[in-house]
Amino acid sequence: MKRLIRSFAMAACVAAAAIGPAQAQSSEDTPELKSEYRFVMIPILAQAWFDIVHNAAASSAEKLSKQLGTNITIDYQAPAQADLGEQNTLLERAIATNPDGIAIDAIDVNASMPIIKEAQDRGIPIVLFVSTAPQGSQLTYISNDFYDQGRILGEELLKRIDNKGKVAIMHGVPTNSAHADRYKALTDLFEKNADIEVVDTAYDMDDVQKAQTEASRILAANPDLDAIAVVDAAGPVGVGLALREADRVGEVAYVGIDDVPQLQQLMREGVLDLSIATRPRMIGEWSTITLLLQNLGIDTPSWIDTGIGYMTPDMVAEGNIDGF
Repeated sequence: MKRLIRSFAMAACVAAAAIGPAQAQSSEDTPELKSEYRFVMIPILAQAWFDIVHNAAASSAEKLSKQLGTNITIDYQAPAQADLGEQNTLLERAIATNPDGIAIDAIDVNASMPIIKEAQDRGIPIVLFVSTAPQGSQLTYISNDFYDQGRILGEELLKRIDNKGKVAIMHGVPTNSAHADRYKALTDLFEKNADIEVVDTAYDMDDVQKAQTEASRILAANPDLDAIAVVDAAGPVGVGLALREADRVGEVAYVGIDDVPQLQQLMREGVLDLSIATRPRMIGEWSTITLLLQNLGIDTPSWIDTGIGYMTPDMVAEGNIDGF
């Protein structure tokens, strides 16, 4: 089914590229291809992983502009921190400028739905990236299966401690659906294993500094800790820095999430040997493509699944890879 969905989306994009300005203007049933589009992109917060998403969205906009003879720009507006009120304010301001589309990773999609609905009522296309669309919302969301990603990470972590021991969990932004899905997968897995004891849970709010601070606290409070599980891109960077600071690399197991440059550096330094990575480049590219398709009156799938990548030390030995 996932392959069918992605194939459909690709076919729709090809169809859009084939329209061209002259052909689009010749049909009353086909929306006219405009000379320019401005899409607003709003992440959870300003952070390295979202920089990859943004850069990919902008690159996709540039390619499509050249292909179609139009000018697509990405207006990137990142909150300083993961704060629902600040993000909703940015969303309201974006709507007021009447953009041609908005892509948003919602901190709390249910809490933001009234504002998202306002944008839809004004005819502004909306897509969610990373966030899962509420059932019945008819919104397209672009992501991988985050529960599955959390399960894979948890299973790899358990292999490294022989399925027994004391584990702490570094949660992210609890209201964000991706972080919540990974956290649920981890707790479901650990609950099934009688030899695993979850001794602590902290929240990093997808912020590297907070993750390092909380990981340092957990390590100091649990000298016999066997592993730390993470659920967001900032978590493994902060945990790795804390482990190195406490001189406990190799003593406390962990597996990464995502592929930000700081994580790749830690992998080269031998702090961790695996990361179960989301595919931020594809998420950014498809955010632009999806908004353009909706502007052209082409329906898009409810879920565009970008899949899961596995990052290992051999892949980054010669330097950072440019995301998946």
